Amino acid sequence: MPFMSVIVNAHNGAATLEQTLESILAQTFSDYEIVLWDDASSDDTPRIAARYAARGLRYFRSPGERALGLGAARQEALGVARGEWVAFLDQDDVWLPRNLEMQVALARSDPRVGLVYGRAVRFWPDGAERDFDHLHEFAALPEGALFERLWRESCFICISATLMRRQAAIDAGPIPPEITIIPDYFLYLGIARRWDVRAVQEVVCRYRMHAGNATPKTRARMQTEVLFLIDRWRQDIDPRLARRRMQVHSTVLAVEEMRRPGRRIEGLRRLLREGSVPFLLSRPFAWAYRALRRKLTTPYWIRHGLAA
Repeated sequence: MPFMSVIVNAHNGAATLEQTLESILAQTFSDYEIVLWDDASSDDTPRIAARYAARGLRYFRSPGERALGLGAARQEALGVARGEWVAFLDQDDVWLPRNLEMQVALARSDPRVGLVYGRAVRFWPDGAERDFDHLHEFAALPEGALFERLWRESCFICISATLMRRQAAIDAGPIPPEITIIPDYFLYLGIARRWDVRAVQEVVCRYRMHAGNATPKTRARMQTEVLFLIDRWRQDIDPRLARRRMQVHSTVLAVEEMRRPGRRIEGLRRLLREGSVPFLLSRPFAWAYRALRRKLTTPYWIRHGLAA
């Protein structure tokens, strides 16, 4: 059996899928299988997968020619994975060659570790780059017991830069049907609740930015799903922290609603009843501070020469 399964979730991603698969095959660590779960694509994804079958790729497709959605597709892919560990790489992201080598070294270093992640860098078609995680753009990635920190700082881990103990991921689930946009955050929380987390400080993944990354509809849905998760794990979270996170995500949801015709009154009511006006007013200052800091400070991974 392979040490790990590399899971690629795909849906109409043929334009970038080959580059993604080639970045897996270029890894310096080779004890893995590739599981490609095709969520009912209507493009060339099946034909691309067929070309890689001889190179160790196992291809699965959602039944009934109807897309399951990301949460269910992640769960199905976990169910057919055979490795002791699983790594996720989405159809439009790219690994650097030493990603698995460095993450496996940390995974093997301590039996208490259930999740390993590394630094990811966003990249745009015009060549621009920026750290995936703005909270730790200028500092080391956090490690250890991260359950509370993942609530306090929200989701700062990129799914395409993770390695999970498969049993830990299974024990965290199943991914609820209500979670269709942020199944990754659900898995991080479920694993970090019981296991330690380690981090590779080097850049291990390039996260592709394009028009489909986020839409007003998905941004609103994302906030709704976070509120669902807070309610689900309320007994495990400090009450003050839970209350604060409910206010923050209710505020962001309210803003998204107020941007949509026909939902503006509903959004305003949500802001006043469940959200935080002071938090909303603080956002322009926070964005301005980040922009200024990027002009004056070198990101951690560049300052320390960690572009693997």
